Amino acid sequence: MIMRPCSRLIATWLCLSLSLPALASDVVFPAGGAVGLSPPGAMTAHIGLTMFEDNDEDAVISIFEEAWGDAPGKPFSDFGNLGEVPPGIRVEGPVQHLQLAGGIEAYLVAYSDIKDGVARRHWTMVARNADLFASIFARAPAGSTLYSDAKIQAALRSIQFRKPRPKE
Repeated sequence: MIMRPCSRLIATWLCLSLSLPALASDVVFPAGGAVGLSPPGAMTAHIGLTMFEDNDEDAVISIFEEAWGDAPGKPFSDFGNLGEVPPGIRVEGPVQHLQLAGGIEAYLVAYSDIKDGVARRHWTMVARNADLFASIFARAPAGSTLYSDAKIQAALRSIQFRKPRPKE
């Protein structure tokens, strides 16, 4: 009788442990960078730059990373303040303060503009943990269903950091 509950527990643990690497493998670290995420839609990692792109849809996510000690010389909480918004930019809701997996703290804001007659949506996220600081910029056509607000935000919230490779 005791073996049956133990067998179920072991089987459940085995199933979960085998599925977790598959979930983690959805995160892509473009160009060998230290910051990765699960790219949305048909975006693929750029070969030489820390970015994802879908040229057919004119959608992109660019990632800029640096050691936290080298980050801009201001408190991280200051990133939660928008300050003055340039003309032609429409902010879509308040700045979101996020606590993400892996001890990552982030601020995320969405906004839109029109450039050359084309309506576009943008998302800007700054994120950090104890070691790294990242600025992530995403852009997609405003009416895109492949790159909706929900899909881009889900991709940005999937961000993961890993140890940076030594500089050569």
